[in-house]
Amino acid sequence: MQLVIGLFGIIFFFPFFSLFAGDLEVEILNRKSNQSVILCALYESENGFLSDEKLASYKIVGVETNHQKTTCQFKGIPDKQYAVSVLEDLNRNGKMDTTFIGLPKEPWGVSRNPPMHTFGPPTFDEAVLNVKSKLVIQIRLNHKDSK
Repeated sequence: MQLVIGLFGIIFFFPFFSLFAGDLEVEILNRKSNQSVILCALYESENGFLSDEKLASYKIVGVETNHQKTTCQFKGIPDKQYAVSVLEDLNRNGKMDTTFIGLPKEPWGVSRNPPMHTFGPPTFDEAVLNVKSKLVIQIRLNHKDSK
């Protein structure tokens, strides 16, 4: 009997819940090196945004690169608000390298492409976007050589 109820739930409720799953494709622009590793993280709240990648809801290390197009693909994620962060890890050490005062040494970007502030990075609220169904965005990487 429990098996029948379990199968009923899978057959009838799974399609319903999958209707509320979205796909987010992030195209990364202004990449500095094809030898680097791209790290993408998706945050559901300001908790850890741009400060602790362990708190990211979803992470991708290494992404698809095809003829000068680099993308991160988040598939089947719940429809809700997210902010995306991207790091181009030039030296492949798995973290953002910074100067002694905390400024980024490696290319970085966030969703909606807000600028770096005088006294800190963009906020979660500046980068947040609604993911419903399928969304394609572009994130332009910032680095000291950018104009």
